[in-house]
Amino acid sequence: MGSKNRESGIDILGKVPWGTHMCQFYENENDLTDILVPYFKASLENNEFCMWVTDEPLNVDAAKASLSKEMPDLDDYINKGQMEIIEYSDWYTRSGEFDADTVLNGWVEKLNSALENNENGGATFTVILPLLGKGRQETLPMETEKI
Repeated sequence: MGSKNRESGIDILGKVPWGTHMCQFYENENDLTDILVPYFKASLENNEFCMWVTDEPLNVDAAKASLSKEMPDLDDYINKGQMEIIEYSDWYTRSGEFDADTVLNGWVEKLNSALENNENGGATFTVILPLLGKGRQETLPMETEKI
């Protein structure tokens, strides 16, 4: 990995250094998919592991449908374990409530697995969090932790 740049898939960003952390504000589903679909497409084509934790305005089925429009071979990536798309509640509140240690350990496990299994050693994680409302404020302190 090192200082190697990777294609972001986002026209206005172009190539970015490994480890770049990005944030996107969006108003609607189109704003979200306009950035995320090319981002994931570039990451998958670069042999990176990708994980999309979905929430409003997109559920898993809508996220898959958005990606499939640009990537007819999306199921191949999912079937070989290079792409995972899961609901917020299946990742952040699996046990019924939020536990920062469990979530952080899950991210570390995914990262370690990606580094072991992917040719390019890359991992792309995208989490969609409507943090204001629905009790999501508990994730804010965790977002500042370093893995």
